[in-house]
Amino acid sequence: MSKEKILRTDGNVSRSGAVNAESYDAWASEYDRELANWGYEAPEQAAGLLKGHLEDFRDAPILDCGCGTGLTGLALRAAGATGHLTGLDASRSSLETSKQKAVYDRLEYADLNKPLPLGEGAVGGILCIGVLTYLEEAAIFKEWLRVLRSGGVVVFTSRDDFWQSRGIAEMLNRLELEGRWEALHVSRPMPYLPGHPDFAEKVKAVYGVYRKS
Repeated sequence: MSKEKILRTDGNVSRSGAVNAESYDAWASEYDRELANWGYEAPEQAAGLLKGHLEDFRDAPILDCGCGTGLTGLALRAAGATGHLTGLDASRSSLETSKQKAVYDRLEYADLNKPLPLGEGAVGGILCIGVLTYLEEAAIFKEWLRVLRSGGVVVFTSRDDFWQSRGIAEMLNRLELEGRWEALHVSRPMPYLPGHPDFAEKVKAVYGVYRKS
């Protein structure tokens, strides 16, 4: 099945936008239902973190980076975000499902391993939930810093097994030492899909919250 290519406990996942889009396209119609069954609450957790750390959360323009079927967009609106909400994703079928939720002001196809279709300082907040696994981290961190305005906040999740093995923690620390952004919160490994029969105990999520300097 398509999701077996992306929900891999061995970490052997593709970072090709086209390859992953094919899997998410095939999964889009069942995605929301299956994740609800697995106790998926990352969008709500992340929206709460952005609300708690972004001063103008209510009115700020926000990017949902890898919006999928729109669960994070729903969580942002439920948390009180009323500003311009952009959703970008490489899965066209997921974007169609997301469109039906009517929570985004802009929905657009984008290979997130390429430059984001946004101008410099275009957004005040970014959420990237369950997506970093499939991206080249150094490149997307650079893009987040480009499209975030000064004082803007990004909230993202990372697989806990990739936090050290891919050097994510080291990259983040280096950018902080360079004065590019400030760490506001880095969680301990948290449950991600607690009801999944295999993924639940083997893969957890680290939530990172960073403010652009």
